[in-house]
Amino acid sequence: MDALILAAGDGTRLSPLTKEKPKVMIEIYGVPILERSLHILKNVGVKRAVIVIGYKGEVIKEHFGSKWHGMEMIYKETDWFDDGILKSAIKGKDVVKDRFIFLCGDTIPEEKSLKIALEKEGRVVIAVRNSQDDSVVAQVSENGIVEDIGMRKGVKRFNRTVAGVSINDQIFFEAIEDCVENNIFDRPDAIKWMIERGHKINSFDISNHTLLEIDTLEDLKKAGEIVFENAWKQRLPNPSFHMKIINLPISLNVVKLLAKTRITPFQITVFWLSLGILSGILSFLSYLKIGALLAYLSAIGDAVDGKLSRLKCQKTVGGAILDTLAGRITDSAILIGYGFGLFKLTEKVDYVLLSSIGVASIFGWHYLRETYHNRAKSYLNFDRIIEGSFLFKLQHRDLMYFLFLLVALIGFYSLAIWYATITSFVFFVYSSLKVFRYVKESEISA
Repeated sequence: MDALILAAGDGTRLSPLTKEKPKVMIEIYGVPILERSLHILKNVGVKRAVIVIGYKGEVIKEHFGSKWHGMEMIYKETDWFDDGILKSAIKGKDVVKDRFIFLCGDTIPEEKSLKIALEKEGRVVIAVRNSQDDSVVAQVSENGIVEDIGMRKGVKRFNRTVAGVSINDQIFFEAIEDCVENNIFDRPDAIKWMIERGHKINSFDISNHTLLEIDTLEDLKKAGEIVFENAWKQRLPNPSFHMKIINLPISLNVVKLLAKTRITPFQITVFWLSLGILSGILSFLSYLKIGALLAYLSAIGDAVDGKLSRLKCQKTVGGAILDTLAGRITDSAILIGYGFGLFKLTEKVDYVLLSSIGVASIFGWHYLRETYHNRAKSYLNFDRIIEGSFLFKLQHRDLMYFLFLLVALIGFYSLAIWYATITSFVFFVYSSLKVFRYVKESEISA
């Protein structure tokens, strides 16, 4: 699938940030606006991006080149200072194939919005919402069909406003050509042309979704806040009480600081992995307080790398695998080291056994998750039923290693290993019973 992206504007309202580059190359936490959009387009299946460039277009070409993350990049130049939107869009006519995504370059859509739009039928499917700010408005029927569209001052009756993203087929270019020939250069006029000729124009409502349109410095500031919030809320929509009052304030501030540097999520993962291993070694040597402190710092690091990767669009399959392996290695090192450290202090082998049961339970739970998360997702609903359970929050490594630190500081070392083992084991049994029930019912239905 192709995407047609208009990126020719000079962004005068974003001056002085646009003195040396086009507005689509203004960065939000180190990532250009256009690059953030391209990551999303790639995730929904776009293989080729046709980018209409104008003002400082060479900056865009130099940054992305002819290939970007496996996506073919094609550039079409336009006269940025007097061409309207339609005269820029027509530049893609000879290269854009079949059904395609149309996007204004200063717009960052939400991935789930585009996926919904791509499932809808219609020659054109436009993004609409309940808003008082947009200048383009539309009258949309109860089943989503667009009955009328135009600039706010020219439409008598409307119930939605229109955003700068849509799904189009080739009729879009036919409409553009006719409009341009008649010296009409606004996108809603092309869509109205199709409505008047009986073409089905559908819509997808983004009122409850995020669509960032960046025209001013205030828009840019607000976009930065939303991008940062989404980077951590994607994985933690309902954080536990402990996370809210202790973990998140620390990890989010660390992420903000690291986002200004060249430090990568991979380097953060290696760092907290090293802390976890060192924690195990020091605990094994009976330095339990220092070991507990490093264990908690390792858990904080684990909370940072994922947020940083999402914030800076640096998520990779390899990074996810490394993060998972690092988590299991640090859990093993910390618990086994702590168990042996207590054994050396008390000469009670029970602590070694307890730490081994804790590690086995953690590995068992993660095996279940990796094996059945997708296969039984609709039935088990891991995100809500299992990972949203109270037991999951009790055994989560953030809280576990916070308690390690707390009890170590007051001298009750054995409480930490008992807590870790009991909560991990009970949660593993709970998850196993859920999965066993799923497997049994699957066999019966088969």
